[in-house]
Amino acid sequence: MRAIGQTWRKAVGAVLGLALTVSTAGAAAALSTEAENREAFETEVIVRTVNQFRNAEDVRTFVDSADRRGVDVISMNVKQDEDDEVPSGEVFYQSRIAPIAEGYEEFDALDEVLTQAHAAGIKVHAWIPQFHDQAAFRAHPKWRMQALIDGVRKPFKGSNGSEYFVNPLHLEVQRYERSIVREVVENYPVDGVVLDWLRFDDYNMDVSDYTIALYKKQFGYSPLKIDFDKDSPRRKQWNEWRTDRIAQYVGDVRQDLTASSNPQVQLGVYILPPEFTEVGQDAAKFKNEIDFAAPMAYFDDWGYDSEWVYGAESGILKDTHDRLAGSGADVVPTLDTDWTEGQYREIYQGIREYYPNVERLSFFAYGAWTEAELAAIDERTGW
Repeated sequence: MRAIGQTWRKAVGAVLGLALTVSTAGAAAALSTEAENREAFETEVIVRTVNQFRNAEDVRTFVDSADRRGVDVISMNVKQDEDDEVPSGEVFYQSRIAPIAEGYEEFDALDEVLTQAHAAGIKVHAWIPQFHDQAAFRAHPKWRMQALIDGVRKPFKGSNGSEYFVNPLHLEVQRYERSIVREVVENYPVDGVVLDWLRFDDYNMDVSDYTIALYKKQFGYSPLKIDFDKDSPRRKQWNEWRTDRIAQYVGDVRQDLTASSNPQVQLGVYILPPEFTEVGQDAAKFKNEIDFAAPMAYFDDWGYDSEWVYGAESGILKDTHDRLAGSGADVVPTLDTDWTEGQYREIYQGIREYYPNVERLSFFAYGAWTEAELAAIDERTGW
């Protein structure tokens, strides 16, 4: 559903004008009418399967609650994202390609969610992390992302030493990750696919022999000659090359979906804020390949104030809209679940005022969704 063209500011202005000529009760009634006429945002919830869906009863409980609370889309983790409860890269459906997560050998969580959600009229998106993949990292040593650390090339395991990345530039890695996406789309009636972890972690990667050879062939010098800690023309060239490769990968996934038995399936991408240039992710380069981008608008996590989410002159929605300009791709802001009521009201108002084309809001809960959290989202649809 599309928000109506009349902005919140105009609505409030109309109410204040009425207050000059009508009673306080009449002004309140006018404000209520404006709220009723304003179409609500669609609601999407992002669900980490390992925390929410352990059996069919878990699915039934969640879908029943989601249905009562007006949820329109469930973005379900079909491939583990983090290296916590189970290793990243393991899956929650009956795959012939990727290793199945422990406890899901006999329980096809994706099939169960699709069956129950679709019966309730709720769409299901397959959230499929890409290059953060411990399962592939361990199975294929040559695929491991290599980072230059203190002058030494090392397999990258994250800042905490327990995250596992494979090389986004390696053709075999790309073929593997794409095959998982195709397997899901060909075997399950998902309404959308959302790619995640579509990036590097910093400038100093990947520096494997494979990538060095590719880069040297194109530019005539090794990326090991770049000072990754300092801005320079060479570092810019390196990062442009990496973002081009990521964009090409998204285009390849789009081609896979178009050629599949479900060519109408939507393609989206969870994207980091634009300030994270070091990760080699630029939505402007793959905007024509996607149906929507979901910017992670966790302002407090990134150290910003709430206006950074919706600011008319700067902020994550401004940047995302600018990068997607002319493509027709939608913007689906991804919000947290633990902000104050005042912060949510401010952000909703700002989105309605400055970005009236935003139709859907997405909410991420790291742990299991609670009834109270779903109720809070439902309550806000009338704001």
